Amino acid sequence: MTADSFPGSGAAPGGGVQAPAPPAPEPAGTTPAGRVLGFRELSERVIASAADRYPWLPRVLMGMLAVFTGTCVVAVVSRLSPLPLIPVPLFVVAAYGLRQARGVTERRQLFNWVLLFGVATMVGFWLIAVVGRWVE
Repeated sequence: MTADSFPGSGAAPGGGVQAPAPPAPEPAGTTPAGRVLGFRELSERVIASAADRYPWLPRVLMGMLAVFTGTCVVAVVSRLSPLPLIPVPLFVVAAYGLRQARGVTERRQLFNWVLLFGVATMVGFWLIAVVGRWVE
């Protein structure tokens, strides 16, 4: 303990140690405005970091697309109808987008190829649901 920590000793009116005065705000215009990131830039960062952290991810996703396509082919045999083959071209497009994304180093191109992969896969699953409703 110091002498300033006792009440009544020190320069402060009530005694004790006083906190330093807060810093004065900087005048407007002197602080540089940082670049505001949007949804696309955030998405590019997330996709690029996932691609850097998990280099095995494209292989796993390609294997999953192969399983989805195989399931559609098996459904043709089990249902005796060609309707389950409707989403297969979309899975092929998704595989193409995933294949192209493997060799890309620029974030924007990587985002575009991964977006193609994601949209084609989702539309393929949506078509599976639509076909399932048609068959009922």
